[in-house]
Amino acid sequence: MKRRFIAGAKCPKCNAMDRVVMLTTHDDEWIECIECDYTEKRPTHVEPQQPEQADDVGVIQFKPR
Repeated sequence: MKRRFIAGAKCPKCNAMDRVVMLTTHDDEWIECIECDYTEKRPTHVEPQQPEQADDVGVIQFKPR
C-alpha cells in the first residue's frame, strides 16, 4: 500500500490542514484524515459526458470599452 500526504489539503469533516493522506493499492484509491479518521473513496468509473446538441440560439457577449 502506497501512502502520500497531500500538502495544503484540508479535511472536509474536521477542517484540519495537512492531515489528509492518499492511500493507493493496486486496484483502489482513497483519502483519509489522520486527525479524525474521515475516509473517502475515489470513484473508480466516471461516465463520459455526451456533448450537448447545438441549437439555433447564439450567445453574444458585449464587452465594455
